[in-house]
Parts: sequence; structure tokens; C-alpha cells
Amino acid sequence: MMKKSMWVIAVLMLVFAMLPLTSQAAPLAKLSWRAEYYDNSSLAGQPKLVTFVEPLNIDWGHKSPAPEIPPDRFSARFTTTRHIEEGTYLFLLSVDDGARVWLDGQLIIDAWDLGPKQDVKAKIYIDKTGDHQLQVAYFEDVGRAFISLEWLKLGDKKEIVEAWRGEYFNNRDLAGDPTVVRQDGAINFDWNSGSPDPKIARDNFSVRWTRSIYLDRDGFYTFDIQHDDGMRIYVDGKIIYESWYDQGIVFKRRVVPIDMGNRTFVVEYYDHVGNAVAHMSIKGDPGDYGNDEPDPAGLIIDNNSPYFKWGGPPDNRFMSKGGYGTNYFWTYNTDKTPVNYGRWCAPLTVAGNYELFAYIPGDRARTTNARYVIQHFGQRDARAINQSRYSNEFVSLGIYYFGGSGDECVTLYDNTGETPVSTQVAFDAMKYVKR
Repeated sequence: MMKKSMWVIAVLMLVFAMLPLTSQAAPLAKLSWRAEYYDNSSLAGQPKLVTFVEPLNIDWGHKSPAPEIPPDRFSARFTTTRHIEEGTYLFLLSVDDGARVWLDGQLIIDAWDLGPKQDVKAKIYIDKTGDHQLQVAYFEDVGRAFISLEWLKLGDKKEIVEAWRGEYFNNRDLAGDPTVVRQDGAINFDWNSGSPDPKIARDNFSVRWTRSIYLDRDGFYTFDIQHDDGMRIYVDGKIIYESWYDQGIVFKRRVVPIDMGNRTFVVEYYDHVGNAVAHMSIKGDPGDYGNDEPDPAGLIIDNNSPYFKWGGPPDNRFMSKGGYGTNYFWTYNTDKTPVNYGRWCAPLTVAGNYELFAYIPGDRARTTNARYVIQHFGQRDARAINQSRYSNEFVSLGIYYFGGSGDECVTLYDNTGETPVSTQVAFDAMKYVKR
């Protein structure tokens, strides 16, 4: 009986001893990359070694992953399943020599090239929350062997990727809760003596813009700055520019050393009275993750285009020769309630940031408060332009994110806030330039 009891105890101890090993091994395989190594550079035949790695950030130098793998002309396949939330992501691959990356069977990065280390980015929208499979194929020719893959979330479903979160306050001190919160495609505003939004006063308001940007390298970054009245700029909470007092329009440039990584940029601005101007851009915009090159010519929709629509009584629309093309429309203004409008709906099919330019003809453009309303990506922004200041030229309305749905429009109304029938509003061409 004693021997039997001791035998049972020994078996139980063996079982309990194995349990921690089993419970630890399963999560390890699930949360790691399955690595299959081949003794050739083309993933041919059966792998010579199968193991797990985490993270996928390996620098073998001039050595081999294992004794059974040669230091040159080897290859590997890495596979993992990860829970990823819906949203837009930036995938970052660094490799020497070449690699390809698949997400759920779709090739998202193709860097299958010989040569020294290369860094490749891919902006990917994942439309479903859940488990997603990632697979990486890698090969090494000669020299250094290195591979790294990581990803970071740029924005949720309703967020505009590459946009600034703008918080607008009805005071000069950024005090209390913001009256308006919206996403701005860029900090590039000239409100003249108007307001950023109908809910914001024309004077004595302030704005805080916030944006996270992934910097793929250490470097000196150039900030172009323009404002009236005050502005401050922070990077990761450290102030790099401060000019917080009443003043006319100023132009500044700052060159700042910043380390690579995900950095948080904050721009604060206030307007006291008079003109309101706020512009801040980082040269080359390191947060522009798109692959499309800007088109300097842009897409132009004239008032004679089928993509332009007139709204209002036909008798209220007048035509004059000149402007952009052969002619343009104009009408007399109303005070508060719009009667007439012109609407430009560009057939955009590629999502991204676009700068809008309104063409102001040399005559009949006399209002000081032309109200342009930009409907883009489910949002509605307003911009007021003093048409009387310009003559036969394109004037920027700012940069906005368009989803490319085909139904995003710019509308110019005739209610200027000036004495009714005291001035004239001109409707000519609208230009869209990819940024």
C-alpha cells in the first residue's frame, strides 16, 4: 500500500510539474512570431529550423541565425496572428536585404531587393476589429542581415489621418471647455476680421491644435510660422517657439533638432482684435504618410463646368466676361438669410489632403465677407474671404481632408452680413490641389 501511494504521489507531482510548462508555451506561440529558417535565399524546400521570436526586430550582423543556417544567402518566413482594432495604421519595415509583408493574405509591402538597409512605410486601413494574420518573407544575400517590422495606429474610423485636432475657445486664454472641436487638415488660416466658426466670436478667441506625428529619423526639422496675434508651439510638452502677445502679422522660421519616434505637437494661438492669421507647417510634413505626389496644376472646376451648380432664382444670376476662362457669375448680396449660392462638387476619387483655391475675378467681386462652406469627409467648415482685396487670382481657402466619395462640395452663399444689395459676390473657378 505504501509503495502504491508513493507511486500515485510521484505521478501527480509529474503532472503538476508539466502544467506550468504547458500554460506558458501556448501563449508564447500565440503572441510571438513563428520563425522558419531556410539554408537558401529563396525559401525553397523544408525549413532547417523552426522557432519563435518576439518582437520581429532582429539584427544578426554578419552572423547566422543558427549553426544549421549559413551567414549568407539564407531566408526566413515569419508568421503571427494579432488582435488589431479597426482604424488606420502605419506599418514600418526596415530590412537588409529584402522582404515582403502580407496582411490577411494581401501584399502590403514589397521590398524584395538586394542592397543595404532600407526603410519602407505603408499606410493601411483595417476595416474590422479582430484577429488578423501577418506574414513576412525575408532573404539575406551577403553582408549584414537585419529585419524589423512594427506598426502604430494613426487614427480611428472617424478620425482624419494626418489632421490636427482643433479646439476653439471663446476667450483668449484657452480657458474652460472648448466651444468647437473639429479636425483641421492643416494650420493654414487667414480669417481676416472674421470668425473660424459661427459659434466662435470674431475677436478674442483662441485655438489649440494637437497632432501626433511619427518621425522616422533623428534630424533638424524646419518650422514655418505666421501669425496675428500670438502663437506658441510645443513638441512633447517642451516649448520651441513663443510669441504670446498682441502684434501685427509676423513671419518666423525655426530649425529644431528632434529625435525619431512618435512625437506630440501642440500649437496654441489667440486673436485679440482685427485680423486673425494662423499658419504653422513643418517643412516636408513628416506626418504625410501618403504615396501620392502633389499635382501643382490641380483640378479646376469653372462656373461653366457640369460640376458647378447655381442655386436660387435665375433672374438673380448675372454673367460678366473675364475671370478664369471666358466668364463668371455674380449676384447682389443679402444680409443674413441666403437666397443664392454657387456650388462646386469636384469628382475626387483619391482620398487625402487638398488645398482649395477660389478664383477671384477683377470686377464684381466687391464683398468683404464672402462665405465659403467646405463639406468634406462628413464635416462642415466655413471660410470667409474679402473678395475686394483680390483681382484675377486664385486665393487659398486652406487645406482640408477629402474622402474621395464624389459628393464633397464647396458652396459660396450670398449672405455676407453687409447691408442688403450694397455689394456684389462673384462666383468663378475652384481649384483642388493634392497636398
